[in-house]
Amino acid sequence: MSRNRVITGAAAVALAATAIATASPALAAPAMQHLASRAMPFGSVVRYQQTIAGVPVFGGQVVTTLDRNGHVLATHGKTTKTTSGQFPASSEGVTAAAVAEVAHRSGIPAAKLTAGAPRAYWYDATLGGAKGASVAVPTYQVLVHGPRLDDKWTEVVKADTRQVLASWSDIHEAVNRDVCDAARATVSGSTESVRCGGGAFSVTRGEGGGESSVTDVNNVYNFFGDAQNFYAKAVGVDLTSLVGADYGDGTGTALRGTVRICVQGEQCPYLNAFWDGEQMAFGEGVTTDDVTGHELTHGVTQHTSGLQGGQADSINEGLSDVFGKFIALSANDPNSAGDNRWNLGAGTSLGVIRNMKDPRSTNQPDMVNGPGWDTNNPDVHINDGVVNKADYLITDGDTFNGQTVRGLGADKAVQVWWGVENTLTPSATFHDVGNALNSSCSALAQNGTAGITADDCAQVANAVKATQLDQDAQ
Repeated sequence: MSRNRVITGAAAVALAATAIATASPALAAPAMQHLASRAMPFGSVVRYQQTIAGVPVFGGQVVTTLDRNGHVLATHGKTTKTTSGQFPASSEGVTAAAVAEVAHRSGIPAAKLTAGAPRAYWYDATLGGAKGASVAVPTYQVLVHGPRLDDKWTEVVKADTRQVLASWSDIHEAVNRDVCDAARATVSGSTESVRCGGGAFSVTRGEGGGESSVTDVNNVYNFFGDAQNFYAKAVGVDLTSLVGADYGDGTGTALRGTVRICVQGEQCPYLNAFWDGEQMAFGEGVTTDDVTGHELTHGVTQHTSGLQGGQADSINEGLSDVFGKFIALSANDPNSAGDNRWNLGAGTSLGVIRNMKDPRSTNQPDMVNGPGWDTNNPDVHINDGVVNKADYLITDGDTFNGQTVRGLGADKAVQVWWGVENTLTPSATFHDVGNALNSSCSALAQNGTAGITADDCAQVANAVKATQLDQDAQ
């Protein structure tokens, strides 16, 4: 078999399925269904979803990494071991339970909350790092919206008892480009209220259009271009096709963003930015390359590993910080130069919000189970400091926590982290990140991709040890 031929597509899926069935016959089809495949610099990754009686297991995924010849390099992921209970004949009462829980937790009157249709999933908390026996129970996920745009939660409701088992926010606070100017208009609680094109706001600057008189419009337009160029050149991904939206306004699938929004219940100008599952939304003056790249990467994660809930939410934030910073560095953004190389948010109206080189300086932990670490921290932006520290060490190198790391440089580091992005599963833990960093580097080194060597992987392993990503969260 020629080493210049990359095994992808149906051939890669068949090889991955054979590998899973051989390693664990209990996970063979129809329990595992092919979900997605992606060509990678070292070969390909194939993702499978565990199902039980046709219902997916939340976070129950297996990702097989193949080299260019179709040889299995690594397998990541977790599946549930057994089940308890069964789905009732209907989901009656589930939506009311989800709304009641959000009302209780948030203080928002139930009458001001709306909910989507329940979605059936088997749920096993241990897949996300919880202690105990691996048992999946029947649940429904309900998306609940509040009156403000950034009020959006997923509630996991046990099917038989209507007990809410878990909850997480669905708002992640940052070519064909469409940028709209809200001009400080106040948006409501729906995604439709912030849509750029074919909805709430008309396109102020579209692809190929002349500059706007609004600085934030031009900034976002340019930063969208930087992100598109980065993903295309660095990892061969068309960002617009992956995360763009088509609102039927005649401009097609585009990276879309609405700037200078104000949000009900918040001060105006609004001092934040977020990815709402469809597009970007920005307050005033918060538009920089790293913030924009951060939010767009939430869209990438949504379409790759799908990280949600528990430790996975913090990892999601960490990966957005990592790629947001890589985008800014690749674009030679002056806000990421000199002392700001590892600061996030420099140049925005928010100021520096996180320091990837020294997370403790912005009240974040820099190692799993270390100072400031809280496994159950409700603020998803706290524990992501560990991912940020690992990125700094892998890219630039340093001596930390008894480990000396020689930096790989940004070009090699990007490839290692892209492998991580594509091999994590929705309920991944920080320990999974450590495993994925090591296996991603190993796959790249075995294929000689991007000039990555075995010694480079020894440095990645040192960074994993330094940040204690080789430990289970306590």
